[in-house]
Amino acid sequence: MTRKKQLQAQLAAEAATTRKFIEAFPFDKKDYQVHEKSMKIGDILLHVIDLPLWAEMAVTTDELDFEKTPYNPKQLNSVEEAMTYFNECVSKGMNALENANDSVFDERWVLRNGDQIYSDSTKEEIVRVAHNQTIHHRAQLGVNYRMLNIPVPQSYGPTADYPEFQS
Repeated sequence: MTRKKQLQAQLAAEAATTRKFIEAFPFDKKDYQVHEKSMKIGDILLHVIDLPLWAEMAVTTDELDFEKTPYNPKQLNSVEEAMTYFNECVSKGMNALENANDSVFDERWVLRNGDQIYSDSTKEEIVRVAHNQTIHHRAQLGVNYRMLNIPVPQSYGPTADYPEFQS
């Protein structure tokens, strides 16, 4: 299996799980913070939704410089809007991976803010970091859901709310 096919398979698997978390999202509580130092739950969701775009960004660019390209988050107000946007992000990520030659994954990619370099990695590593970030931030959503008494969807197995495994 080629690297791009491996990355596509992982993106598809994580997207299926992420859709469960989007479906459960409480838009009436999007400003909720589990702690004053924590991100708002709506910001966490948006970051999870945006992350498939990092596959496209990794294979089509050589860097992201926040000084030149500040983050401009999309405004989402419903599960339907969130799901539509997420599906667009996944489609763009999958298409970029499909159109990439495996050799592109060995090229360097830099995340920076002007002169401050946060990461200097291969493009493959950046796609994998985006997958890992999806998992990490989706877990944060799960904690927030628990604190809000919202049933926590399954990721890789049963939860207290869904004890019977559903694939």
